[in-house]
Amino acid sequence: MSPLDLVFFIIGLVLLVVGAEGLVRGATRLGRLAGLSPLVIGLTIVSFATTAPEASVSIVAASQGRGGLAVGNVLGSNIFNTLVVAGAAAAIIVIPVSNLTIRKDLPVLIAATLIVYIFAVNRNVAEWEGILLLLVLVGFITFSVLQSRRTARATRESRVTRTRQAALRDMGAGLGLAAVGATFLILGSRLFVNSASDIATALGVSELIIGLTIVSAGTSAPELTTAVIAALRGQTDLAIGNAVGASVINVLGVIGAAALVSKGGLEVPSDALRLDFPVALSVGIIVLAIAIIGRQAGRRDGLFMLGFYGVYLIALIAISIDHDLLTPASIIVFGVVLPVSAITASYVIFRAVRRPGPARLDVPFVDR
Repeated sequence: MSPLDLVFFIIGLVLLVVGAEGLVRGATRLGRLAGLSPLVIGLTIVSFATTAPEASVSIVAASQGRGGLAVGNVLGSNIFNTLVVAGAAAAIIVIPVSNLTIRKDLPVLIAATLIVYIFAVNRNVAEWEGILLLLVLVGFITFSVLQSRRTARATRESRVTRTRQAALRDMGAGLGLAAVGATFLILGSRLFVNSASDIATALGVSELIIGLTIVSAGTSAPELTTAVIAALRGQTDLAIGNAVGASVINVLGVIGAAALVSKGGLEVPSDALRLDFPVALSVGIIVLAIAIIGRQAGRRDGLFMLGFYGVYLIALIAISIDHDLLTPASIIVFGVVLPVSAITASYVIFRAVRRPGPARLDVPFVDR
C-alpha cells in the first residue's frame, strides 16, 4: 500500500467534511431567504446536505462499477449512525425520543431497509427499482414536512425586513458556500473512493468490507461530531431523530440514485445479503424497542449500542481474515439476533398498545 493512498484518503475525507459543512451553511442561508421555517429547512435542506458525503461517495463508486463499495458505505453508515452516533450521545446524557421518531422514522427505516433487501435478493437493484426508491423518499419527505407543519405551533421565522442590497449579498454568500461545498464534495468523493479501493486491494480485503468500516465511518464523521457536541451541550432533543432520518435518506435516496447511475443496475455483493442487511434490520428493530420501552435512550442503552457495534466490527474483521467465518456469523444473525429482536419489539409494541389509559405511543411529546 502506497503512502500516497493514505494521504489521498485523508485529503478526500477532509474535503468531504468541509464540503458538507459549506453545503449545509449555504443551503440553510438560501432556505431562510426563501422564507422557509427552521423546521422545514431541517427536514429537507439540512437532512440532505448532512448525507451528502455518503451520497457522493456511493454514487461515484456505483458509476465506476464498484457496487460493493457503494452498498457497503450505505449499510455501514446506517449501522454506524444508529448505533455509534446515537449510542455515543446516549452514553453521555439521556436522549429523549420523540413521537415522530417512534411512530414514523424508525418504522420507515426498518421498512425501507427491508424493501431494498428484497430488491437486492437477486444481487442487483435495477434502475426501475432505484426510481421507485427515490419516489418513496420524495413521499416520505413531503409527508414529514406537511405533518410537522401541522403539529408545530410556531415554527416559521418572522421575516426580517432587509434592504435589497443586503438580501442580494446574503443570497450571493449562500450560493457561494453551496457551490464551494458541492465542489469539495465531488473532488473529495473521487479521491476518497479511489484511495479506498486501492487500500482494499493492498490489504487483500473486499471493497464491501472497506465500505462497511473505514469509508462508512469516515462519511459519518460529521454526524458523530455533531451528536457528541450536542450531547455535551445538553442539546439532545434531535440526536436520535437526526441519525435515523439520515439513515432513511441513505437507504432510499443513495441506493436509489446509485442504482440509476450504475450500468445495468447496482450490483450487490452476496456477503451483504447474508450478513449486513440482516444486521441493519436488527439494529433498527432493537433501537425501536429501546425507544418504546423508555421513550428515551440512557447510558445503559448507549453503551449497549456501542457494544453491539463493537461486536459487529470484530465480526467484520474476523471475516476479512477468514472468509469461512461468514457462514456461522450469518447463521447467528438470521437464527438468533434478527428473530429475537423482532419478537422483543413486537412484545414491547403490544404492551404499549394494550396498556390502560393513554398509550405510551400517544403520550404528548414535543415533536420535531
